[in-house]
Amino acid sequence: MRRSFGDIQIEPIQHLKEFKIFYQVPFQIYHDDPNWVPPFWNEIKDFFKKKNPFWLHAECQLFIAKKNNEVIGRIAAIIDSKYCETVGEKIGYFGFFECIQDFKCANALLQTAQDWLLSKEMKVMRGPIDGRIDVGCGFSYTGFNSRPCVLSSYSPAYYIAYVKNFGMKKVKDQLFYYIDLTKPIPKKLEEKTRQSIALDVKIRPFNRLRTRKELKWWVELFLETFSDHWGFVPVPAEEVKTRFGVKQLRWFVDSRLFLIAEIKDSSIAYIWSTPDYNQIFQNMNGRLGFFQMLLFLCKKRRINVGKLHFIGVKKEFRDLNIGSLLNYKILKEMKNRGYIGAEVGWIDEENSIARTTIAITGATLYKRNRVFEKNLTV
Repeated sequence: MRRSFGDIQIEPIQHLKEFKIFYQVPFQIYHDDPNWVPPFWNEIKDFFKKKNPFWLHAECQLFIAKKNNEVIGRIAAIIDSKYCETVGEKIGYFGFFECIQDFKCANALLQTAQDWLLSKEMKVMRGPIDGRIDVGCGFSYTGFNSRPCVLSSYSPAYYIAYVKNFGMKKVKDQLFYYIDLTKPIPKKLEEKTRQSIALDVKIRPFNRLRTRKELKWWVELFLETFSDHWGFVPVPAEEVKTRFGVKQLRWFVDSRLFLIAEIKDSSIAYIWSTPDYNQIFQNMNGRLGFFQMLLFLCKKRRINVGKLHFIGVKKEFRDLNIGSLLNYKILKEMKNRGYIGAEVGWIDEENSIARTTIAITGATLYKRNRVFEKNLTV
């Protein structure tokens, strides 16, 4: 139902034409921001399609805010019933939040999302989480003066005041680290690497020509290694294959930056990293047509920063420095390409093992995102 908050109207999204308006809101918010990277239309559209396996266990309602018939904000209210089942709590999300600098508008959007979640008997509102933590998670809390790396969230500083004003409190920080590749690789990392190699650990690249076979073990290992990760939801392998561009992996994966560790021909760990494609994506204006692909092919060799996304090691092998070995191999490859640095993250602030492992690379904390929540029963 359409709602009014004084001169601000909140309208639900019901048709594709309205969804296109929903998608375009951030283009208005960030049009003067030199660091913002426009989201791809196809990526956002595909996420909300009914055929996305996520919606087999989730539901949502999208809203836009208008003032004087001009769109000035948006929000999504989302419930993942499988997550609620996993954690044993009725926790709903708000996500895909964008808003002009107007406390009244922000409050109207958050209130509308809260009321929708309450109507679905949720007890907590948490966010921003764009449905899943891997789609988009947290408002930027520090690091507003640089472009986000690929698969990293980004938002203006004033959003923090909005959620605090609405009575939301911190629930989790996501940490981003930066490795200066103009400096030598730390001796300690090299030492840890030699210890792992001595155990007859073999490293090989992801085989793009056998993508289907590779994905069979990788998805299983991904689900295993992230089972105790904050926000984890146990889902079928077919749903994982719809994430991170996995279905297109054969065409865009950089094999020398996607490495697998094996012992006796058995895959026990992996590291997935990429060039920071946002250096090119920023200039595509959310489109992915022929000319954008041509631009990508022409400029991808000019990328000079890398991104370390995921590293996973089977639990029984986590004391063998395999994570350090994989990090070393990736950083060595990035240095050989002439990269000046690499981003790592995000990492859960409470993940002491991951933070210790990444510290060995000489990485420094340089950005922080924050997720908030509000108890709806008070």
